[in-house]
Amino acid sequence: MAMKRQSAVMAISSSASTLLGFHSQRSQTEKGMICCLHTSTISRSRSRSGRQKYQKGCSLTNIEDALFSFNHMIHKHPLPCIVEFDKLLSALVRIKHYGTVLSLSKRIELLRIERDVFHFNILINCFSRLQRVDFAFSVLGKIIKLGFEPDAVTFSSLINGLCFEDKFARAMEFFDEMVASGYQPNLHTYNTIIKGFCKIGKTTVAVGLLKKMDKAGGRPDIVIYNTIIDGLCKDRLVSEAFDIFSEIKGKGVRPDVFTYSILMHGLCNSDQKEEASALFNEMMSLNIMPDVVTFNILVDKLCKEGMLSEAQGIIKIMIEKGVEPNYATYNSLMNGYCLQNKVFEARMVFDAMITKGCMPNVVSYNILINGYCKAQRIDEARELFDEMSFRGLIPNTFNYNTLISGLCQAGRHCEARELFKDMQAQGCSPDLVTCTILLDSLCKLGYLDNALRLFRAMQDSCLKPNLVTYDILIRAMYKSGNLKSARELFMECTFNGLQPNVRVSTAIINGLCREDLIDEAYKAFRKMEEDGCPPDVCSYNVIV
Repeated sequence: MAMKRQSAVMAISSSASTLLGFHSQRSQTEKGMICCLHTSTISRSRSRSGRQKYQKGCSLTNIEDALFSFNHMIHKHPLPCIVEFDKLLSALVRIKHYGTVLSLSKRIELLRIERDVFHFNILINCFSRLQRVDFAFSVLGKIIKLGFEPDAVTFSSLINGLCFEDKFARAMEFFDEMVASGYQPNLHTYNTIIKGFCKIGKTTVAVGLLKKMDKAGGRPDIVIYNTIIDGLCKDRLVSEAFDIFSEIKGKGVRPDVFTYSILMHGLCNSDQKEEASALFNEMMSLNIMPDVVTFNILVDKLCKEGMLSEAQGIIKIMIEKGVEPNYATYNSLMNGYCLQNKVFEARMVFDAMITKGCMPNVVSYNILINGYCKAQRIDEARELFDEMSFRGLIPNTFNYNTLISGLCQAGRHCEARELFKDMQAQGCSPDLVTCTILLDSLCKLGYLDNALRLFRAMQDSCLKPNLVTYDILIRAMYKSGNLKSARELFMECTFNGLQPNVRVSTAIINGLCREDLIDEAYKAFRKMEEDGCPPDVCSYNVIV
């Protein structure tokens, strides 16, 4: 039976190698760090620390201690067995020094220390984490060549590696080959592949795997169920998520704080805040302590609904339960006030956040900058934007876009263009939104030639114009009386696969009517319905 399984594994390894096209050249991750192993480069205090941690069982937390311990081990006579080295390598994996693990493993190999499957599994995991699943499969080949038998951890790590590289179809194929070869997947294997399929939106495939696991006599844990429920909620299949929730309670699996948080988030995204509140109460009645994420879900939803006093009530309960609000809590509250144009109150929250030792992030600044811009308090928005640098924060594209848009809306177009130049000088790449804001600014100023040049430059770059961009330019062309260019852009928009919306179509009809092309205007009006874009009141007013 063992021989049959080994030949099956060899076949799996061979097919995987062919499909992935891995090569035997030495990875750069296998180099480096070896030169750091000399004790002369490590201070005496660090050496003592490393020796003490090694003697306590490899509770290492930094690379210097690990290198000292390794150097200490390889100078012992006789040399320690592979188990002792594996403890050290596992500690390095925990602090995510995967390349160092591979380098040290090469040194172990040169010392002719006999390695085991556990050691090779560590290497496979490291290659997978470094997104070099081709080398991970080469380690599988070495396991077989040395006469060892791979275990469930080996296969789980390889599946993990395939998922890290978004090779989900191959991961599923490899999973099926593993089961067909007589290897029983463990919980980690199932969780890895289920998580992978949920990540790419193939939640139905993940649910199918869950059913397979049930049939095979496996016992899914709450982590697997949470992964499935989260995937279903993200796909807005909240009803199906609750079916799984009922199923796990029926099987005696106890939901945890993550289960309830995921479901509450799904309900809030589906505008079912009453059901989310009921779920929160159920959670509390079962003595499942909400964490900051759970509270933030409710606070955010209530703030977006304009229920700020209720949100403040949740924050009060949160503090009473010993859960400290974080930047996400404060950001939600600030956003709620800004949505109601209460910038003064939003600023008070912002200041309170700093007073309580919770430093604002770029999102916090963006919310308040946007609030100031909407309130036409541009100078204060600009001051806040400049303050970010003093706090060690680097403004991102969203921050620049918010302020550029605010400046344009306030008619301060020259300042907006200067800020755009500063944005590029600081190495912050403009996106489609940035260019669309500037295009709109140029159109409003009547610089249509400049706007058209920017539009063509966008087409030549990776920032392809969208329907909003076409809408701005088409309507500007019609307003200026340039019917020919507007119609050409309209045809171009359709040709590029963009379905004109009711605003663009109405602008077209309005321009045709102005040119006394009534028959063409009426045809365009009728075509709106055929194209799945029914006319609105403005469209009827124009045609009448």
